[in-house]
Amino acid sequence: MNFVQFIQLILVIAILGVVGVPLFRGLSAVKLFAKLDVAGEEYKHLLVRKEEILLSIKDLEFDLKTDKISEEDYQGLRNKLEMDAMALLKRLDELEKEKQKGKKSSKPAKAI
Repeated sequence: MNFVQFIQLILVIAILGVVGVPLFRGLSAVKLFAKLDVAGEEYKHLLVRKEEILLSIKDLEFDLKTDKISEEDYQGLRNKLEMDAMALLKRLDELEKEKQKGKKSSKPAKAI
């Protein structure tokens, strides 16, 4: 290794340090390895799915109005989407109740 390569190596390490330190300074081990909130993630997923179902129903109604699908197909697909939406809303309500139960039980008792 000659002198020029050594200077290049030092320069690369310095650049990586200048760029890398500010990027990784804010990260902590707690954030990187935090426990996954399964109920919270499921709740978020269900909210996204709810929006997808509502958009699908809206698209389905538009397709019926523009004669892209028949009335029979519309009714069948609409019923399926409504059943999916009802099951999804039921699960969302269950998760909300569980979340409220968890908040109530985690509150400390007031001292008298």
